[in-house]
Amino acid sequence: MIKTNGSRTTDNGHYLLLAILLFLLLSPVDASPLSIPDITVTPSTFGQGEVSLVTLKQATGQPQMIWLGKRIPMIYNNSNELWAGFIGADLTTDPGRYKLQISYANNAEPDSMPITVRSKDHGIRRITVPREMVELDHDTLQRVLREISTVKQVFMRSSEDPLWWGRWTRPLPGTIVSPFGCKNIVNDMERSPHSGVDLKAAAGTPIKATNRGLVALVAEHFFSGGSIVIDHGGGIFSMYFHLSHISVRVGELVEKGDLIGLSGSSGRVTGPHLHFGIRLNGTRINPLTLIEISKTLE
Repeated sequence: MIKTNGSRTTDNGHYLLLAILLFLLLSPVDASPLSIPDITVTPSTFGQGEVSLVTLKQATGQPQMIWLGKRIPMIYNNSNELWAGFIGADLTTDPGRYKLQISYANNAEPDSMPITVRSKDHGIRRITVPREMVELDHDTLQRVLREISTVKQVFMRSSEDPLWWGRWTRPLPGTIVSPFGCKNIVNDMERSPHSGVDLKAAAGTPIKATNRGLVALVAEHFFSGGSIVIDHGGGIFSMYFHLSHISVRVGELVEKGDLIGLSGSSGRVTGPHLHFGIRLNGTRINPLTLIEISKTLE
């Protein structure tokens, strides 16, 4: 029992009770992770430029994810009876906790869970190239700006439904000669970070599609040379740059493992190799990370 002396409280338990009530009122409602047995996020914490696989065991109709304000469709995998999709963080995504939501076709209340994005240091890459490849004249600069605009437009027109299926594969088995995400120092000047991986490939090495999709761009660009972009649906694109030969055309449906071109040294490069990249709902992510975590979809 609380004892009082007039209006003055003499029991310290009163103050403790008030403190507990204030703590509960001021605490954020989603401070602790939600436990959702049917949803798995692998990994549940990832860094800038990395990706996670989200799988869902049960759903009535096709579920969709909402991640960083974008709706992301999921695909049903018959081999393991799971719905699957990918979420990622761009190289410039602020570290912190973000909410992942899964909505359902039956309009049920969406499930949600907090996902942490960590800061990631991808290192530094220093390159020396001829001055004319960096200090662009007016006409070349205008060309580069048009090419950048063209690629941006391609990324805005993804097929709404996923076209990919199962595990993603490497376009060739070459070793990494330049990693993803590293800061580019070109002729001692800082440039945009490396948004893909450079894979070792002698000129003329066959390049294969990483997954099923529609060819969205075939071009010869100043920086990327012979270029292919494939739309895998649901906001996922793969890119293959510096090709010496291209075997596909825009609008063509390619299957996983199909030959799409040959490696080379076209564009602004110092030697033959393949630049391989993936855009995931507008974010630049490490394509080899996506390939690695997709192994469970076999």
